[in-house]
Amino acid sequence: LSMNHPKHDRNTARSKGVTLVELMITIAVLSIVAAIAIPAYTGYVREGHYAALHANLNSLRTPIEEFRLENGSYGPAATLTGQADIDARFGWDPGTDISRYDYTVAVVGTNNYHVWGTFGTDIWVRCQDRMSRCCESDGGGSGPSASCP
Repeated sequence: LSMNHPKHDRNTARSKGVTLVELMITIAVLSIVAAIAIPAYTGYVREGHYAALHANLNSLRTPIEEFRLENGSYGPAATLTGQADIDARFGWDPGTDISRYDYTVAVVGTNNYHVWGTFGTDIWVRCQDRMSRCCESDGGGSGPSASCP
């Protein structure tokens, strides 16, 4: 037996790779980070939709009130669904958000209205009684067409 040959032991072979335990620990740590980060990110995205819907509904208030000033009322009672119907009566354009959100104006009688905007099926903002009271899908109510609690 020659003494010049390097000794081959298990520690030399193991240092070149990753053990199953190390891999499992890494996956566990990444899973914990993902479990915290993904819901937080989803919440931030949801809040962004709420902010955009509130801003757009507030921008809708001006043409509706201008219509009332010029005509003495909000017009005949009707539910105007979609930007084209709203634009036809009140001359409102949400700009680039037209394809992201759906809007509805419900003219109630001649001197009151409710507005709401939706994103998908579970994110909505509703403002009623001439925008005096607003609620969001997380804030209660059965849907955007129902009254705010």
